[in-house]
Amino acid sequence: MPIVKTEAFVLKSFRYGDTSKIVTLFTKDFGKINAIVKGARTYKSRLCGVLESMNYISIIIYLKENRDLQLVTNAEYKKSFSNILNDFDKLQASFRIIEMLNKSVIENDINKSIFELLIKTYEMLNQAEKNIYKCVLYFQMELVKILGVGPDFSELDNEFETFFKNNEFYLTKSQLGELKELKNNSIDKLLETSIEHNMLISLVEGYEKYLLLHTQGIKFYKSKKIFLELKQTI
Repeated sequence: MPIVKTEAFVLKSFRYGDTSKIVTLFTKDFGKINAIVKGARTYKSRLCGVLESMNYISIIIYLKENRDLQLVTNAEYKKSFSNILNDFDKLQASFRIIEMLNKSVIENDINKSIFELLIKTYEMLNQAEKNIYKCVLYFQMELVKILGVGPDFSELDNEFETFFKNNEFYLTKSQLGELKELKNNSIDKLLETSIEHNMLISLVEGYEKYLLLHTQGIKFYKSKKIFLELKQTI
């Protein structure tokens, strides 16, 4: 049973038993894994608070092939994105990114490009004073490109034209024009580009629907529904 060290991003974390946690981690060197962290919730534990969702950490794992739950023996912060945790809109955007990623990658599929994209997006989202959903759109456009399922808009000129004849993407002419302009931009240029808010949201939602058709049989993202309900109570 090899002992390995890697970087990881905590996608999900929940209590297990009296003192332990089970976490879903997207690791740099081993892809997405589920792991148990024994004693992580005791007040004396050095791991208390480290293994919460959205933390960027360094971990040591007892790694065994074909085991459903790996064993994390140690972890420490690399970065906590505190500005996201303290902002409702950023938090909503963050959970949408996490859920899109979690439903788009399979366990143990190593993809360092997606890992680097995830960390870069969270660093941008953490620092952003505006343009929050530009960070989400950038993540979506890059994710479908890395996964190899990105739609090709270059040959489309007709309003409401769809992809692969099954309505994978449904665009107005103005949305199509905007995406053609944006899809080859660097992130710096994307953040500087002026996009009307409703247009930006429609593009983000368009990519969400597109990703739903390429993920694990789900019909909607739960985080979106939860945050809509939370907004109604605030």
